[in-house]
Amino acid sequence: MFKLYDWLTRLALSLADPYVHGSGAPPPSTVWPYIRSHLYPLRWVLALSLIVTVLAASIEVWLISYAGRLIDMLADTEPAEIWQQHSWSLIGAAMMVILIRPLGQFARHSVNDIGLQCNAANLFRWRAYDHLTKQSVGWFQEDLAGRTASRLVLMGNYATNVIFHSLNAVAFGLVYMVGIVTFMAGIDIRLAIPLFVWLALYVTLMVLIIPRVVRSMETFMASKSALLGGVVDVFSNFDTISLFARREDIEADHFKSLEDTRETLFLSRQISVGMRTITVWLEGVIIAGFVGYGVWLWSHGEATIGLVSAAVAMSFRITTMADWVSEAIWSIFEQVGSVREALRSISQPLTIPFAADAADLKIKSGEITIEGAKHHYGKGRGGLAGIDLSIGPGEKVGLVGPSGAGKSTLVNLILRFYDPESGRIAIDGQDIRDVDQQSLRRVIGMVSQQAALLNRSVRDNITLGQAGVTQEQMEAAAREARAHDFICDLQDSQGRTGYDAHVGERGVKLSGGQRQRVALARVILKDAPILILDEATSALDSEVEAEIQTALQHVMRDKTVIAIAHRLSTIAEMDRIVVIEEGRIVENGTHQELLAAGQLYTTLWARQSGGFIGVSSPDAPA
Repeated sequence: MFKLYDWLTRLALSLADPYVHGSGAPPPSTVWPYIRSHLYPLRWVLALSLIVTVLAASIEVWLISYAGRLIDMLADTEPAEIWQQHSWSLIGAAMMVILIRPLGQFARHSVNDIGLQCNAANLFRWRAYDHLTKQSVGWFQEDLAGRTASRLVLMGNYATNVIFHSLNAVAFGLVYMVGIVTFMAGIDIRLAIPLFVWLALYVTLMVLIIPRVVRSMETFMASKSALLGGVVDVFSNFDTISLFARREDIEADHFKSLEDTRETLFLSRQISVGMRTITVWLEGVIIAGFVGYGVWLWSHGEATIGLVSAAVAMSFRITTMADWVSEAIWSIFEQVGSVREALRSISQPLTIPFAADAADLKIKSGEITIEGAKHHYGKGRGGLAGIDLSIGPGEKVGLVGPSGAGKSTLVNLILRFYDPESGRIAIDGQDIRDVDQQSLRRVIGMVSQQAALLNRSVRDNITLGQAGVTQEQMEAAAREARAHDFICDLQDSQGRTGYDAHVGERGVKLSGGQRQRVALARVILKDAPILILDEATSALDSEVEAEIQTALQHVMRDKTVIAIAHRLSTIAEMDRIVVIEEGRIVENGTHQELLAAGQLYTTLWARQSGGFIGVSSPDAPA
C-alpha cells in the first residue's frame, strides 16, 4: 500500500519541471507579469489543479443538497419501507462519502500541495538565482547579502502562495457559491436573493480593503528584510563588532529595526482585524437571510422541512467558506506585497549584460591592452581618470601608488566586475565586453589581500571550478603553496579532518595566513595564463612569505602577471612597475629606472626602505 501511495505522490511531483530556464531577459518588475512569466512550465499541473478543485467543490455542494433530500425522504417514507424504496440512493451516497469524496480530496491535495507547491516554489527560486548570479560583483556590493538571499529564497514561497490561493481557495469558493445559488434557485429563485445581497457586500469589502493590505504588507516586508539584513551583517562581522562597537549601540540599532518591524506589522494586522470583524457581521447577514427566509417559506407551506434543513446547513457552510475565502484573499494580497518588495532585488536588470551567445575568449599569448579606461563608480570622481596601458605576453607588471589611486579599480575592470564608463580593455585583441564572462575569468587566476573561502571543505575550496582533479594534483598544489602540512592537522566540529574539514563562513576557522595559502593553492591548481596578485602575501609572516615568493616565481613563469603591492620590495624584481596616482599613470618603468627618475616611486620606496633597510629620506641613495 505504501509503495502505491509513494508512486502516486511522486507522480504528482513529476507533473512539472521546476528547473526550466527563463528567456534570459530581466524578470518583469511588477507582480502579476512576473508571476505570469513563470506559468508556462506549470501549465499542466495548473490545469489539473483547476479540474480537481472544481470536482472537489462540486462533491461538497452535492452532499449538502443530498442532505436536504435525505431529510425529506425520511419524512415522506415509512420506516419499514425506506430500504425497499431508496436502497440504491443510500448506497450511492455512502459510496460517495466513503470512497469518491476521499479520493477526490486525495487528488486535489496531491496536485495542489505536491505537484504545484513543491515545483512552483523551486521554479521561482531557480530562475531568480539564475538571474542574480549573472549580476556583476559590483552589483552585489550595493546591498546586504543577507537581504538579497532572503528575498530570493522567500520569493518562492510568496509567489507560489499567490498562485495556490488564487487557484485553490478562490476557485473552490467560486464553484461552491455557484453550486449553492444553482441549487437554491432551482427550488425557489427567491432563496438566492440573500446570497446575492451578501455577495455584493462581500465584494465591496474586498475592493475597499485589498489595496490597503498590499501597501501595508509591502511596507512590513521591507522592514523585515532590513531587519534580516542587519542581523546577518552583524553576525557576519561579529569579530569587528566585538572589537569596536559598544553593546549599547548595537542593541539600540537592533531595537530600532525590531520596533520598525513591529509597527509595520501592527498597521497590517490593524487592517486584518477590521476586515475579519466585518466578515463575521456579513456571515450573520447570510445566516439570518438564508435561514429566516427558509423558515418563512416553510411557514407558508412553500418549502419542505428538508429544504429548510439544507438552507441551515448551507448558510453555515457558506459562512465557513466565506471565512476561508477571505483568509485566502488576505493571504494572496499579503503575498503580493511581499513579492513586490522582493522584486526590488530580483527584477533589477543586469548591470553588465550576460550574453548567452557571446564567443569564448581565445587566449594566444596573454597580451592585455587598456585604452582610455575611465571609471568613477557613477560618482564623477575617484576610480580611474583615464588609463592607457599595454602589458605584453608573459610580462610581469607591478602596480603601485597611494591608497585610493585606482589600482584595484583597474583590476576590477580587467576582471569585468565592472564595465569602464569609457574606454576599452582587450586581451589578445579581443574586447572583453564581447566575450563570454565565464571564459574571461577562466583564463585569469587571482589571489587577493582578503582571501575569501566558501563554507565548504578545504578540498572544495582548492578544486573550486576544476573538474576531474586527482588527490595527487590537489596535494601538489597545496604543497607548493606551503599549505599541505597545516591542512593535514585540521579537524572541524563534525569530526572531518584534513582536506575534508570545513573552513567556516568565509574561511573564518583558519588564520589569515592559512586562508591566503589555500587561496594560493587554488590559483596554482587553476594554472591560468594570466595571474593577478593583489597583496597576495600580505597576511603571511616573513618566513612563510619568503617561501611563497619562491613558489610564486615558479607559478609566474610564462604567465602575464599583474601584481598590486604596498610593500614595494615584493615587486622590485618585476619586468616593469606602473605608478598610479589619482586615477592616472604618472610613472612607468623598471625599479631602477623609477628610482633614478626621483619622482613619486622614489618617495614611496624611500618611505618604506627607511623602516627596513636604513634609508631615511627621499634623497637617500637606493
